[in-house]
Amino acid sequence: MKIRDYFEHNGYAVINDLITPQQLTDIEQQLEQINLTTAGSRELLTQPWCQILANNLKNNTQLTSLLPINPVAIQCTLFKKSTDKNWLVPLHQDLSIAVRHQFSDTQFTGWSHKQNMLFVQPPAQYMQQLVAVRLHIDDCQHEHGPLKVVAGTHQYGRINESTLPQLRDQKGEQECTLSKGGAVIMRPLIVHSSSKAIQTNGRRVLHFLYAPGDLAEIIPFQFCI
Repeated sequence: MKIRDYFEHNGYAVINDLITPQQLTDIEQQLEQINLTTAGSRELLTQPWCQILANNLKNNTQLTSLLPINPVAIQCTLFKKSTDKNWLVPLHQDLSIAVRHQFSDTQFTGWSHKQNMLFVQPPAQYMQQLVAVRLHIDDCQHEHGPLKVVAGTHQYGRINESTLPQLRDQKGEQECTLSKGGAVIMRPLIVHSSSKAIQTNGRRVLHFLYAPGDLAEIIPFQFCI
């Protein structure tokens, strides 16, 4: 099965060696300059190096068939699991996007502020057009608390939270393990979770979110890179 077909059917795909060792080293040097007081940051697309990386990923031939048409990067979040900041994430779907300002459209709900940014939950048909690229800066094996996905659930739209465990039990879940420099590509609406790390290695992930260019003309995303 071609990776595009696999991705559309399952809602995720794992790509090893998405970036070169030199690119990985360059990213690590930039991340060392970020003073994290929490387990991550949502503001990385304000930084020029991250904007360049977002554009490089858009042009990466391994991602061409998986990203939206005329993709724009609308968010980049850094996650870091460490000894001090080691967490589990329960089953959920990613439902929110960052926007520049509030607007009156009753289809958009759940307005909130996180890290000085405004977030909202758009209709499912908009979320279904987005693609996330989770670029791993460190190895992520079973002991490091990897992402776990319930394949195919991105096709169900928004799902009632109370039914997520039953859905997971029915369909099973897959651990997305990979080496540093690789990435998990996923639809935001796929049901996913992660466990606490058994062995902390400072697992860092850059979670890029891409939208099709024509959607950026409709929604005032916080970033359009």
